[in-house]
Amino acid sequence: MKKWIIFLMCAVILTGCGMNSLYSNDSKISSDTNSFNLNEEQQRVDNQEYIGQLEFEGMDTIWTYDAKEDINVEISYKLSVTEGKAKLVLVHPEGRLETIVENKENKIQEQEENITLALERGSYRVKLVGANKAQIDLSFKASAGNLHTVGF
Repeated sequence: MKKWIIFLMCAVILTGCGMNSLYSNDSKISSDTNSFNLNEEQQRVDNQEYIGQLEFEGMDTIWTYDAKEDINVEISYKLSVTEGKAKLVLVHPEGRLETIVENKENKIQEQEENITLALERGSYRVKLVGANKAQIDLSFKASAGNLHTVGF
């Protein structure tokens, strides 16, 4: 029984470490998969706006868009992190990554940032990536596409 408990504890610890290793792994981030630990969450999507407060490690897709033609999409975001680190990454159709914003421990973003994404034809995603039990406060808006809550 004691060996079983030790084995189980090691498995839990290694799973947590695996989520943290995703943070800098571009090939995993650009993949179609999502993998995360979501410990606490309050989140919603209303009228093209995602709002969430999370304790999060790993990566999950929060926005998808299938551009039928070249288009400009307006996005705005506010990403605050009080523990750990987190970033929003745009995944291009060919798998190239573009970091939209990255915030590390104890960084509160006071003002909402607005940017224009010049997208060519293809399927795009924005992923939230977090490590070290990131305590995240995020708002994200997009003028087109589909917003998704983390984990659902």
